[in-house]
Formats: sequence, structure tokens, C-alpha cells
Amino acid sequence: MAKKKQNKSNKADTAAPKKKRMGGLGKIILPVTLAITSFCTVYFLPRDNATTPRSEIKTHDTSQTHEDLALQKLETSFVTLEPFTVSIKGRSRILRLGITLEIPKTKLPAIDADNPKLRDAFMGYLSVLDMKQIEEAAFIVGLRAQLTRRAKFVLGENSIQNILITDFMVR
Repeated sequence: MAKKKQNKSNKADTAAPKKKRMGGLGKIILPVTLAITSFCTVYFLPRDNATTPRSEIKTHDTSQTHEDLALQKLETSFVTLEPFTVSIKGRSRILRLGITLEIPKTKLPAIDADNPKLRDAFMGYLSVLDMKQIEEAAFIVGLRAQLTRRAKFVLGENSIQNILITDFMVR
């Protein structure tokens, strides 16, 4: 019995230095990998605020004052859609959602609150939601962005300014 215990302790002693050697190698590889990743992130990913060459810079019409631009932004109308009732993925709960579209007053005659394509686009997104997504803190912000994207696709890019969530209930 004593020999078996000695053999086990000898094996444990010889295995320990191997771990230390691998740790040293890991200490070198990890910083190099992080440095390469950060370099590539900074220099190779596209940036939104990239500078444009002087030939591509557009001149703005200065005939409109800041007050005129502010009034154009304030001249909006609201179109309330019929509430959406959707069974959540897993079908054990129901989401009831009230949506109002914020649109420019000039586009008001072209917007139909009962547009079936718009309702279909919204229902396509809402029907695949599950409770884990809904319980996240930033869910409403993402929901608003997804619905705005779909509304702009169906109604046209300049036809909608914002989506307002007026009712939100999960049963």
C-alpha cells in the first residue's frame, strides 16, 4: 500500500511542471492575440464618421434657417394602429401591443392605418419573440428600432419618423 501512495505522489510531482510551462506559453499567446484583435478592430472595421474627400462634400442650402428646420420637425402627425395581439413563442403567453406611427404632416394622406402589408411586417417580427427577449432591459428600444425599420420598408424611407409604443402588456 505504501508503494502505491508513493507512486501516486511521484506522478503528481511530475505533472505539476508541465502545467507551469503551458501557463507561460498562455501568458504570451493571450496578450499577442488581444493586441492583434484590438489593432484589427481599430484599423480595419468601417467607421460611421469616416472622413469624405473634398470632392464628395455636399454644400447645404443656407436659405432655410434653424427655426424653419425646427418647425419642419415639429410638424408631425400621429396615426394609431389597431392593437396587436400575438401569442409569444412557446404559445403559453400573449403579448398585446399598441403602436402609433409618427409621420410628417405632408405624408399623412398617403398613410393608411389599416395597411395589411404594414400589419403583416409587424406580425412577422412579433410572432417570433420569446419571453427571454421580452424580459431584457433594452427590449423596448430594440423593438422600436425593428418596427421602425419594417415600417420604412413598407411605407417608404421618408414616410415615417418614429414608432411609439403606446401599450405593452404580457399575459
